[in-house]
Amino acid sequence: MTISIPRAAALPRWAATVPAILLFLAAGAVHADEEAEPQASLSGLRAVLVSPELVTAENLKAWQSAKVSDAAPEPYNAVVLELRAAKNNKKDDRSKEDAAARLASAAGLQLFYWIEVARCPELADAHPEWIASLQGHPEWRRFYPKLQKPGDDEVVKNYPWVPVFYKESFAAQLTRVSELLSDRPAAKGVFLNDVQAAPSACGCGSILCRWVADYGPIKTATPLSDDAPAQFVAAVKKAAPNLQVVPVWTTECEEHDAAKDGMCAGVGCFDGLCWKHSVAQLSAVQKECPTLAALLPYRLFQRDLPLYGEKAGWVRVGIESLAKMPARHKGEPIPASRVVAVLQGWDAGPDDLAAQMARAREAKAAGYIVSLVKIEQSWEPRIVNRGVGQ
Repeated sequence: MTISIPRAAALPRWAATVPAILLFLAAGAVHADEEAEPQASLSGLRAVLVSPELVTAENLKAWQSAKVSDAAPEPYNAVVLELRAAKNNKKDDRSKEDAAARLASAAGLQLFYWIEVARCPELADAHPEWIASLQGHPEWRRFYPKLQKPGDDEVVKNYPWVPVFYKESFAAQLTRVSELLSDRPAAKGVFLNDVQAAPSACGCGSILCRWVADYGPIKTATPLSDDAPAQFVAAVKKAAPNLQVVPVWTTECEEHDAAKDGMCAGVGCFDGLCWKHSVAQLSAVQKECPTLAALLPYRLFQRDLPLYGEKAGWVRVGIESLAKMPARHKGEPIPASRVVAVLQGWDAGPDDLAAQMARAREAKAAGYIVSLVKIEQSWEPRIVNRGVGQ
């Protein structure tokens, strides 16, 4: 059984903002030759996120009998496979992805797909006008002190982040995700990572700041509102009704980050707009999906700090923030039972993995995904002419 593109269906309410060529993709739906299963809880999920190259018979056997430590004795029960190759890929990458998917399913493991949305070098290279910008606060410059100031006809862009917060990029990303999922081996679901905006969204320099695409007056694409991530998730659900669509969310900064030596470098993000807008976005997203995932690579995000107590303590804090911060900002708290924790498995030893799993269990998360491949989150400033793409 494969996933394929079918007939058109009723158009979603955001159709007026999307070019006609995409309405078939969004409204038509990707489907399988059996009835679609309803969106369901992923309680008990114990998965590995891998590239196709890692899916071998030897590794599959090891994952099914894995015992990280006495504290984490349960084997993995699912494989989450990265998808990167479009349908018209000239290399053999797509066939390798499909072969890996079939091998994982044949081994008796649940199969899910993983697609990186906002961090997209190919779209950034083709359409620099769709890249998020670095306006507003200048604290990001502490990492790039030699970058010249933009001219009157220029703007600093946050390469290679192309979020769904523009009408144009929303449409292009929907096409891209639909193509990545088209004609694939059957799977239970797809995890959509980074349906938010870009790191250092307001210019503070924090890798956790994801609430806005342009914190300033210069716009080189048509901005969308805070419900853009939810609308994108809804569109993918219509395009792939046989797959459970799970958005992967990155939490915002914390109160201590506002210190001069913190991640926000003195900018009052925590008590400012960051969490307010993030909660508005998250509140809309959670209505679309019974289960969400939280991106929690604690060392990549510089959260391996003594203030979190035991090793990997931030994993628990990050999960809990999805309930605490919405409650603080008039949003809908998301209980841990609806959250799958995405853990840092690359550059991590058995004790580190065991600690992360223990923190996820303590928070009562629905399940976890151990990423054996690095989830790239880097960004860099690039000066772009304001008229690019026009």
